Amino acid sequence: MAKYATHLCFIFLLTSCTLFSKKSEGITTDTTKIQHFVGNDTISNDIEEHYTDPDDLKGVTEIHFTELWIWDYLNEEGEWDEMWVFREPELNYWLFERQTSFGMSSEMCEWVLAKPNGEYILSYQPAEMNTPNSLEIQKLEFYDESGFPEFWEPTGEVKTFGDTIHGWDSYEGEKYEVHFKGQPDPSIYYLGTTDIDMRALYHFNDLEGDIRLPIFFPIDLPKNTIILNEDTTMEYYNMKVSYRFNSTSPNSYYVYIPDDL
Repeated sequence: MAKYATHLCFIFLLTSCTLFSKKSEGITTDTTKIQHFVGNDTISNDIEEHYTDPDDLKGVTEIHFTELWIWDYLNEEGEWDEMWVFREPELNYWLFERQTSFGMSSEMCEWVLAKPNGEYILSYQPAEMNTPNSLEIQKLEFYDESGFPEFWEPTGEVKTFGDTIHGWDSYEGEKYEVHFKGQPDPSIYYLGTTDIDMRALYHFNDLEGDIRLPIFFPIDLPKNTIILNEDTTMEYYNMKVSYRFNSTSPNSYYVYIPDDL
């Protein structure tokens, strides 16, 4: 992913802009037929203007994701790669896109929108050509942990993560040693605090099916904990797990969902 330049995000929004016509009423694993979006975007270094036929937008809501969050992670080849996630700050919606978030773990899924109430909307592209996409809705239950498990031991060491050169957000993280059962050496984490509920991001890999992020975040932490770094050596599997928070930056990505979703 590191080879992608930031401006490619604007290309992704063109391929992902879709209009949905509602057909289902349930919550879990319901399917909704959608029509492909037909419209125009004027793109330069930023979105200068976004417009479409007002009749096309009846019954749907435009969600504009204005933040790009990046984590670096060590891939299966032992090389550093990037995972991108988009965020809409007012609603605290997260947007995961196939090319930059979950890769080919699910070939037919184009994107996933996650809400802070545990609802995930998955947009699938059928194998047949010229066939409307479909939506699958899954609901996960989040728990608001009041504190850290007892095997998470703070060390008092602190470290700063983020890109401060461009004036973007940075986070100060405290080092924790975590003693998982059956693991001789502790895992090392750096954790910070934020006013953002992070659970929809951390629970992504609990979704049914084969869709997965390349980073498996722990989920037994308070909701306002930002996981800035993990280094774990799994001796039994001869494998190293390592990832770190890179940066947040302004960006633009649009999707459209039915008003009553």
